[in-house]
Amino acid sequence: MKHLLIVILSLLSLPLMAQHEMFEATVVDAQTYEPLPFASVYASQKSSTISNAVGVFSIKCSPAAVLRISYVGYKTIHIKASELGGRVVLEPLENQLKEVIVTPIDLKDFIHKTTSETRRQLRKNEKRKSSFFYRQTTFADSTCFELMEAFLQAKSAVFLRDLALLKGRFAGIQPDSVHRYSFWTNFFIVSELPMLTRYGYHDNIDVKPLVRNYRDFYDVGYDIIGDGDDRIIAIQFTPKSRMLESILAVTLYVNAHTHLLQKMEGEVRNVNVVHKEYVVEEVDTGKVIRKIETNQASTFRLTVNMTEERGFLEVQSVYVDQQFMRYGKCINTRSIMFNVDGMELTGEGRKIWNYGDLHDYVREQGYDQQFWHNNEMVRRTPVEQQVMELFENQNLFGMFE
Repeated sequence: MKHLLIVILSLLSLPLMAQHEMFEATVVDAQTYEPLPFASVYASQKSSTISNAVGVFSIKCSPAAVLRISYVGYKTIHIKASELGGRVVLEPLENQLKEVIVTPIDLKDFIHKTTSETRRQLRKNEKRKSSFFYRQTTFADSTCFELMEAFLQAKSAVFLRDLALLKGRFAGIQPDSVHRYSFWTNFFIVSELPMLTRYGYHDNIDVKPLVRNYRDFYDVGYDIIGDGDDRIIAIQFTPKSRMLESILAVTLYVNAHTHLLQKMEGEVRNVNVVHKEYVVEEVDTGKVIRKIETNQASTFRLTVNMTEERGFLEVQSVYVDQQFMRYGKCINTRSIMFNVDGMELTGEGRKIWNYGDLHDYVREQGYDQQFWHNNEMVRRTPVEQQVMELFENQNLFGMFE
């Protein structure tokens, strides 16, 4: 009987031993202690995240789980969640001096092989889909007047395409006769812009790096980061001064041995975008809100991280930061999209066309508060958290204030 009691107590304690907890830390550079945004934090296929724009992440897992924390150009570390502490320090890989490399890089040949491997990955996996968590915030100067979150579906090999809505929520401040704001109809579509090849797809960027005649558009240079299996070739594609077409001005980080893309960062230049503007007018002493769509040239800063967790090259995260001046205010829209394929989201998404309005689709779908209760996915920045609490306390999701 005594032994039986011990067995029963041991079995009852198993759920407590495996109980998951929330762990939080900031990922920083070991030399400068500057935060590292969008670092990958992986515990398992169903438990992973990235650090936010200020380097902070939170992840729910067992205290015994071993986290793999990585950032392109830095040494990957493995650490138990229970030993995390408040700060994770990553050591940068050293830049190699090109003049002392025994076998110099043939950059033209390297780019050709990278392009070929990218196209091969796309051909082989073009129908593979993933689910993505999406968060968008829009500011007028320092005031956040709109926040949107959604779960989206997309073909994810090499670059995002065919985005569709699974679930979403939004809230925003309604403009008045004094405040005029410019809302994005479908800002998440911008995450489809970082397309790296022309292979078989039409898109909104005229020029991209990995095309056969890239030297007609770009001046090209490179750096070598790390050594051995960790060696990365960072290729800088700088548009020629005469370029007026929309063009990617980026650095591609490529594995020196496999020619697989690991990261892209830079900007999209010379692109015209459509803004939806809400204007309040006085008509017969009553207020009428009118929508106006305008075209405006904008520059987008972007960071795209890749992953091979599922055995093929796909997008892990896309960060977009866009700014422009309007009505004497700096309008800034930021978005983060994170691959959450391990999360069980079923069903086909509802495709949102470029000329549609994601707000309308979300409003029709309705706000499921229970679903959103514990789905932060990517840690909010302090400002995002304050805005979230304001909108939740006033029960504004699915509408404008």
